Amino acid sequence: MLLACRLLGLPAADYLAPTHPLQERILDHLSRLSRLPREAVGIGVDGCSAPTYHLPLEAAARAYAALAHPRAAGLDDAAPGVAAALDRIGSAMATAPEMVAGPGRFTTRLMAATGGRVVGKEGAEGVYGLAVRGPVALGAVLKIADGGERCRDGVVIDLLRQLGSLAAAELADLADLRVPPLYNHRGLRVGEVVPEIELEEEEWDDEELVDSPR
Repeated sequence: MLLACRLLGLPAADYLAPTHPLQERILDHLSRLSRLPREAVGIGVDGCSAPTYHLPLEAAARAYAALAHPRAAGLDDAAPGVAAALDRIGSAMATAPEMVAGPGRFTTRLMAATGGRVVGKEGAEGVYGLAVRGPVALGAVLKIADGGERCRDGVVIDLLRQLGSLAAAELADLADLRVPPLYNHRGLRVGEVVPEIELEEEEWDDEELVDSPR
């Protein structure tokens, strides 16, 4: 954010304030990508003291769908250059997944296993966002109800499996994360965490689907 302030010629003082020009720009982008009015986006404070936003899961998924296939989202119609910027962001995440999460972490392994075809980002309280860039582009966001993270990684992998977004080799590479073992304090394996999710098909109005990647 400080580098962005320097690039855009904005003041660095109070750059974490929600009213700072940079934070206003970030909110504008989020509103555009999620197709949610600015006033409908809630603002809180994250662990780094930066503004963080809360919005319906469907709206968040639309934003990740835009990252997966920017041009299908029709972004350049309203803001020229945004689609190219999202392409660059997605490519940067895919090229250096360790910079998105960290060496050995779930997000890094997921992106490495898929060659960056799937990019993701973990959030607080059991939140996870996904942009599947092909062969069928889609966005997805999930929230573990109790905010726990123990089952989140397995649920993400199983969601991708059920959507047909992981090849067999990719699924095999991530198998240890889909059903992680549980150990007690003596180091004995006492069980495992098994994801159990069931997808439900929802009917969409044809007009809703026009230029709106799901």
